[in-house]
Amino acid sequence: MVKFSLIKVDNSKKLKALSRNKVNFLKKEEDASLFHFNKFDNDLFHAVFNVNDEYQIGTKKLGKQYNYAYSSLINFFFLLSNNYALIEHLNEKYKNEVLDYINNKTNAKLKAAYIDNSIIINLYRSLSGTVKKIEYTNNDDELFDKDFVSDGEFYEIANAYTIDRLTLLVDKQFLSITKKGKITIDNSDEGFLIKFTKRILDAIEQGF
Repeated sequence: MVKFSLIKVDNSKKLKALSRNKVNFLKKEEDASLFHFNKFDNDLFHAVFNVNDEYQIGTKKLGKQYNYAYSSLINFFFLLSNNYALIEHLNEKYKNEVLDYINNKTNAKLKAAYIDNSIIINLYRSLSGTVKKIEYTNNDDELFDKDFVSDGEFYEIANAYTIDRLTLLVDKQFLSITKKGKITIDNSDEGFLIKFTKRILDAIEQGF
């Protein structure tokens, strides 16, 4: 399972400047650094960033005793023809460190994006999925949810309520979309992600 955050980019062509950054596999001092950069045949660009951190272990009475360095890898997908990107979301801190790194290296402006009903409708249409669960609110912020919603029911809800979360079954894989811009894919296989993230980004761009 991979969780992504949707990112708005002022000019995606600037992101190609990441390819000019030297990839260094040795330990780095900075918080975030480029670990891998590649372009696939479907015009999707894939960057992997390394985020350095450390475990701090101690006791209540003795205080901090040991530090253990470790790092996390964060995936990032984008298209030059698309003003949106997907960044793997492990936590807010790591995400923001990677976005700061990209901003500094490319002069692109990246910020978190939200997903409104029109985008969710477009994803539903484009991905041809089956609704397994939908959560939605009315104008009074009352929360409702339904399982196994039909096509007609989905459009009735989308036209009358605010969709908070939609879970779809697409190509035998579960996909969860939230209005806060989080997209979770129930498959971490690289080949699957390469194809599926492009489909998602294409669908989102068409909806904006």
